[in-house]
Amino acid sequence: MALTSPSRTRHRRLTRFSNHVRMTIVLSGLCFFAVFLFFSETKTNLFEEHHPLRVWVFDVGQGDAIFVETPEGRQVLIDSGPDQEVLNKLGSVLSPWDRTIDDVLLTHPHEDHLAGFVELLKRYDVETVYETGVLSSSPTYKVFSKVVKEENANHIFVHSGMEISLEKNISLRILAPDQSLTGTKLENLNMASIVVELIYGETSILLTGDAPFEEEEDLWADMIVPIDILKVAHHGSGTSTSQHFLEVTHPRETVISVGEGNDYGHPHPVLLKRLQEIGTHIWRTDQDGDILIISFGGEPEIQSNPLPF
Repeated sequence: MALTSPSRTRHRRLTRFSNHVRMTIVLSGLCFFAVFLFFSETKTNLFEEHHPLRVWVFDVGQGDAIFVETPEGRQVLIDSGPDQEVLNKLGSVLSPWDRTIDDVLLTHPHEDHLAGFVELLKRYDVETVYETGVLSSSPTYKVFSKVVKEENANHIFVHSGMEISLEKNISLRILAPDQSLTGTKLENLNMASIVVELIYGETSILLTGDAPFEEEEDLWADMIVPIDILKVAHHGSGTSTSQHFLEVTHPRETVISVGEGNDYGHPHPVLLKRLQEIGTHIWRTDQDGDILIISFGGEPEIQSNPLPF
């Protein structure tokens, strides 16, 4: 009878064990690959169905910067604040590798709405720029216009009656200005403010730039009222957001984008009294920090959500 040496027996056992390990690794890899393929086909749709519309009102001091992200990931920046702080805010809400913003919209060429766009256009790939085209002698606006051309972004001038479709059931309806202002010179650039109504299903959010009383009077004929949330015009100035306007729109929530300890006394006590009289809940970036609005197409939620930067 032949004898098997202990070393040969150990070798066979090690071989069988090694083959078992290889088979386990192969089967695990196949299972992982199958799961990966499944989620490649289904995860995006599942995510889109449950991902909300998000609207950030960034705390950028005395200015406006509002970032919209749709359920399918389309991104819109409305105004950019008085400096480059908006870049820090975007860095807090975007993935590090996300260097694309689909649309930017400049409500009017005042520094506190415009200044962040110049550097943003250099750092991010922007597909379309929306504005009124009203003339401005601002050096920053001239640089902005130059950079828009250099970056080869689509450049569209808007007025009331136009609508920007973001995706199914989500749109930006342009309510003001009431006529084309391209190449027009105005003494008061606040009168050139783009006013947009962001609509998602049954959600209505009104973004008013720095629109004064006179521009507000022309709005409600085309507006869906009452609205859910109003971004109060001109940082809470007493010359915007009239009592009549509030009675017509009757917003459930109001947001004031305003700098702490600003030199203008914003928000004005008269304006705050108007808001209190209609019973709306008041949110302020100088007190609440960054403000996040979330909607699944029904009644939106709003919360203070200060960002780390």
